[in-house]
Formats: sequence, C-alpha cells, structure tokens
Amino acid sequence: MSDIQREVHRHGVMYFISSIGITLIGFLATIFYAHWVGAGTLGSYFVFLSVFTLLGVIIDLGISYGGTQRICEGKEPDSFFTASLAIRCGMFIVVVIALLLFQDRFIDLKNAGLFWILILALGIAALQASVAVSIGASNRLGLAATATLINNLIRIVVQLIAIFLGFQVYGLVGGLIAGILVELLIELKYMDYHLKKFSWSHVKSLFSFSGWAFIVNTGTTLFDNANILIIAYFLPVSDVGIFGVCWTFSVFALFVSTSLCNTLYVKVSRWNAAGKLDTVSASLSRATTYSLVFAIPMLAGGLILGEQLLFFIYGASFAAGATALVIIIAARIIQSIYQLYSNYLMATNHVQTAFYGLGVGVTVNIILSIILVPIMGLSGAAVASFMNVLISSIIGRHFLEEIIPVFIEKQSIFHIITSTIIMSIVLLVISFIPLPKSSMITAIMVILGSAIYFTTLLKMDKQLKEDAFSTLNIRWF
Repeated sequence: MSDIQREVHRHGVMYFISSIGITLIGFLATIFYAHWVGAGTLGSYFVFLSVFTLLGVIIDLGISYGGTQRICEGKEPDSFFTASLAIRCGMFIVVVIALLLFQDRFIDLKNAGLFWILILALGIAALQASVAVSIGASNRLGLAATATLINNLIRIVVQLIAIFLGFQVYGLVGGLIAGILVELLIELKYMDYHLKKFSWSHVKSLFSFSGWAFIVNTGTTLFDNANILIIAYFLPVSDVGIFGVCWTFSVFALFVSTSLCNTLYVKVSRWNAAGKLDTVSASLSRATTYSLVFAIPMLAGGLILGEQLLFFIYGASFAAGATALVIIIAARIIQSIYQLYSNYLMATNHVQTAFYGLGVGVTVNIILSIILVPIMGLSGAAVASFMNVLISSIIGRHFLEEIIPVFIEKQSIFHIITSTIIMSIVLLVISFIPLPKSSMITAIMVILGSAIYFTTLLKMDKQLKEDAFSTLNIRWF
C-alpha cells in the first residue's frame, strides 16, 4: 500500500468510525424520541431542521467549498479564510433581515416559539462552518471527524435530557444548538489560519468557484429536505415524522460513501492540481466499490425485515413507512455512488457540470413529489427521491467520463452481490419457520444476516479482507 493509499485509508477509516458512532447513537436516540414524544413532535422537529438547513445553505453561498478549494491551493490562505468568514457573516445578516421582514410567513415557527431560536441557531452554525473550513483545508481530517462526532454526542445527550424533562420539540432544537456550539469551540482551539486583510480579488476568486458550489449544495439540500416540506404541506405532521424516521434510518446505507467524500475532497483537489489524474481515477473506482459494501445488503435486509424493524424499533405507527423505507434504501444505493461523482466533479474544478445532473434530478424530484404525495402518500415521496438520484447519477457519470476514466471493479461488486444473495436466502428460509414475531427474533435475524454477509464477503474478496484487517493497524494520531 502506497503512502497516498495509507493516508486516504487512515482518514477514511477515522471518518467511517465517526460516522458509525454518530449514526448508531443517533439511531438509538431516535428510537427513544419515537417512543417518548411520538411521530407528531418528531415531525415538527424535522420541519424545523429542514428550514434551518435550507437557510444555512443560503448563508453559506458555497463558501465552504470555495474557501477549502482556494486555501488548498496554498496561495494567501489567511486572506482567503478571512474573506470566506466575512462573506458568510454578511449573508447571515442578510438572511436575518429577510426573516424579520417576512416573519409573518413563518407563523408556525412564531406560534411555536421557535422563530428567534432559529435565528440563534443560524448564527452559531454560520460561525462554526467558517472555522470548519480552516480545519478541513489544513488536512486535519481526523480532528474534523472527531469534532463532528462530539457535536452529535452533545446534541443527543442534551436532547435526551431535555425530552426526559418534558421540553418536547424545544429540547430537540436545544440539543441541536448545543452540539454545534461545542464543535465550534473545539475547532477554534485548533484553527491554523488567522484573520488577515483581504481584497476584492480574493472575494472574486472565492465566488468564481463557490457560485456553482452553492447551486450544487442547494440541490443536495433540496434532495434531503424538499420532500419533508412537501409532505408537511399535503399530509399530517405525524406522516412527516414517519418519513423522517425512514429517511434517517436509511443513512446507514451511506456510511462508507459519506466518509470517503469527507476524506477525498481535499485529496482529490490536490491530486488534480498536481496533474495526478490516474490517482484520481483509481481512487474513484475503489471508493465506488466500498460505497456499496453496506448499501446493497441493507436493501435486501429492508425488503425482508423492513416492516418488522420499523414496528419493533420505533413503534406500531411507524410500520406504515415500510414500503417507503425499501424505496428510500434503493435510492440511497444510487446516491452513494452519485455523491462520489458529484464530489469528484467539484474537486477537479468542474463544479458547473456537477450541477447539471443534480439540478435536473432535484427538479424531477420536486415535480414528482408534488404529484405523487397526494396520491401515494409516503411512497410517492420515496419514488420521487429514487428518480432524483437515478437521473443525477446518469448525467454525473457522463460528465465525469469526459475528465477521467470511470470504471467499476467488477469482481468486487460481484462478490458483494453474491454475498448479499447468500445472506438473503438464509434469512428468507428462516422467515418461513413459524417463529413468534418479536424484537428479539428480529434482532437475531439482523445479527445473523450481517455475520453471514461479512463472513462470505471477506472469504471471497482478498482485497477487501486485506483492507479490513489493515484497518486495525492504522495510525490514529
């Protein structure tokens, strides 16, 4: 394994471990929320989170990508950092003014007492995102992963305590703010760059990249949040809670892909600047393989055990989302590949082409969701999401092939699919045995299926086995 591969492997594993920790703890916390406050309160929180996320994208204006890109190039990093901070602060002021002028449009937030809390959360998040740029651009990805993990731990702990004390949706929002604030304080301590005078040329240089990055980021955010808001418009808020739980649960399928995107963006930017396109192409091929390691077997598990998992884990009311869950997981498989394509397009300075596929996909998503949600309910929103990522992936791959060779590791993919089929056959055979349906039986089937899948996969694929065991020997600090 080369030095480059070792570095990518180490940072990728650190992000992966962080993602596992975040998702598992969040998964357990969401189970508590579902049973303690129900789908209605969860729905209200998901709506707040969607509004917060969309406004956060407007404040960012793509500066996170633009700032990282320019700082990575190594020319006047302090000035570019300061310029990105100034732009984000300016946009925060603009968004706050807009919120105050049009606060009557946010009557639900005002009546719930969340309007001013929203402004506070946006301000803290804007500062945290500015500092996070300096951490990522300095290639301190292990620190970034750790800070994100701590953010989520604090958020969940505060939320659990607050809900236990009876604060309902306010406890959920309060935990969100607490986590972001703690992450900000940690990253401030380790920030490498300093405030320095910048000129209009720095601003122009940032916007030359961030403009398209903003559009891409907006598309990605709409993909994750538009259906929540559309469901909230057409259906009861409890259905928002059910769909949000299914959407959150399906994030398990993006474990590896998200970790690799967080790790590879900075590295691909540097390889591209150095003209190492062969390295870029090879890393994409390997990343594509790993992105499917969790996603494909999860789809099979969702088909066989989806309804039982929702029923026993979250409660009887959430079992209504079983069909939507399977469709969402299928969408996540394609998304795990597309987010790599999008990440590589932006990292190779082709952010404009990254938007084309995403823009078309999101447009189709919104149109289909508006049409299908009133007819099909939650499944309609899931179908819209599936079509979104499918169209985006096809277009994204087309443009990426014009930059680098794009190929898949057929043998490894075959091993993943074969292992999944073996796992599925065993689980289906067990499902025909007249066993009593219970949370314990469901948990045993999940554990058994996972053990069969990974044992088979590692036995079949020597490269995956080697990479898995080399993880035990990585240098963590």
